Amino acid sequence: MKVSELFKQTRISESVSGAADFLDKENCKITNKTKTDDFVLIHLKRESDGKEGQAYLRVQDKFQVVRASLLNWAFTSRSLSGLTLNQLSELETNLDIEKIQDRIQVREI
Repeated sequence: MKVSELFKQTRISESVSGAADFLDKENCKITNKTKTDDFVLIHLKRESDGKEGQAYLRVQDKFQVVRASLLNWAFTSRSLSGLTLNQLSELETNLDIEKIQDRIQVREI
């Protein structure tokens, strides 16, 4: 499954220095991540001038029962670093969500 199938991604919501002028999903790369119970905060940086911003990665509503597992994957996955937000959306996760004995679980394939 792709990241965009599992997560909702926000626009770049703020810049470290104020408004997020001209920071978009293609010109900033993921430099770091912070995890909470509800989302992964993605820290972004534009290489051309060092401007920084943030975006949120939230689990899609239909996968809330496995939210903790998905957020843990997003936080610990090294494959996210250095990607733009557009590249992140299309990233193949190698995760599968399946129902086993009336329980929904996440597994790596």
